[in-house]
Amino acid sequence: MKILVTIILILTVSAATAQYSSTDTLKYCLNREYVGVGGFDPVSYFKSDKPVAGSTSISAHHDGVEYRFASQGDKLEFINNPLKYLPQFGGWCSMTLVMGRATTPKYDNFTIQAGKLYLFERTLSVNGRELWLKDIKGNEEIAVKNYNSYKSTGRIQ
Repeated sequence: MKILVTIILILTVSAATAQYSSTDTLKYCLNREYVGVGGFDPVSYFKSDKPVAGSTSISAHHDGVEYRFASQGDKLEFINNPLKYLPQFGGWCSMTLVMGRATTPKYDNFTIQAGKLYLFERTLSVNGRELWLKDIKGNEEIAVKNYNSYKSTGRIQ
């Protein structure tokens, strides 16, 4: 009986690992469980000035990444148009990409510009969002270039 339980456990872990083995961890800023947007509901950013934490029981996968939602309605909106709700640059901090680094953002530090979600890091002395808003167009051009380099090579050139 112990051998059967062990085999089932190994197969379960192997299946879970296989599901995520093709997930691009350079393209997406993920936590250890391959959850995007820090577990926050990506649709909620477009509905309020504060994101809402998603539930582990209401989730969907897109491109190997798990996204969590606060409601079934938000989940359905996401499934019907994921590109509308996905954060720019795979969820990496938009401003630190401009600065030549890929860092995890503070998920409550964001802006929506032209229907796109941008996430930012915030430290005691620097708020990436404030820097970004000083030159949105110029910062976006640099972030796109650096993100493309990072997701394909793991380095920003």
